[in-house]
Amino acid sequence: MFSVFNYTTLEAFLDKTTRSLRVNLNRTQESNAINLEMLFELESLFAWASNKPEIHSIFISSKTDKLSEGFDKEILPKLKQEQIEKITQKLQKIIQGMFHLPQTIVFDLKNGTHDIASELAIGADLRIASVNCKVAFDHAQVGVVPASGGMAVLTEIVGPAMAKNILLSGKPMSANKMVQCGFIFDTYDSTNREETINDLLKSIHSQAPVQRIQTKLGTFDPIRETVEHAMKSDKQIGKAALMTEDWKKKSDDKMPAKSMSYAVKLSLVKDETSPEVTN
Repeated sequence: MFSVFNYTTLEAFLDKTTRSLRVNLNRTQESNAINLEMLFELESLFAWASNKPEIHSIFISSKTDKLSEGFDKEILPKLKQEQIEKITQKLQKIIQGMFHLPQTIVFDLKNGTHDIASELAIGADLRIASVNCKVAFDHAQVGVVPASGGMAVLTEIVGPAMAKNILLSGKPMSANKMVQCGFIFDTYDSTNREETINDLLKSIHSQAPVQRIQTKLGTFDPIRETVEHAMKSDKQIGKAALMTEDWKKKSDDKMPAKSMSYAVKLSLVKDETSPEVTN
């Protein structure tokens, strides 16, 4: 394998044996927390890969025990609303972009993900993880909502009932449960991780390239309109939810009950393209 690009938050290597691009999230001192710089570098990498159909797969992992902690919990309370919106909108664009790449995208969740790291993983075609993995869509615990596709796309992956269980409980879900609902494709333990990864990338590499790409696009096309429409709704709900500024507050200092009716009205925002109805 040889290194490509000169990124700050990512490491990228080309593996000629499987024609794969291997990417490691590289903010190890910050538990690979996702920030705008990482998102811009991912966007740049995917834009480059969009014109490289000779690369058969993109494998995304990390050098730490977990793929990513999601938001940087030290930095998040200091961010302005506009900065949160920029992060969630950029993440949504990246997720949508992954659906259209010619490569098969594989994420290794390792021992787990939180909030927007779990959302980033929904853009993958295949997800693998350690048997000890815990996946949490726990956005509400830090005062935000999964507005980058976490509601729209997760529902299509695991079904409405399971998506509600995952999102509304906010609880970390075990690897076993996530395999059963289809979110995780395969698991590994400490003895066979590399074997699992290599077998999967070799299997992808052995497929006829044109047919593989057509199959990927064909599996997305039936849900494309539904996902695109739902992602617009995610964006609107996310923007409304930020009005409370709960991401700036401690867990025991969220919006008081007397303000809840106002918050609900904000969340039930109408489609911005719809005309106002007047009496």
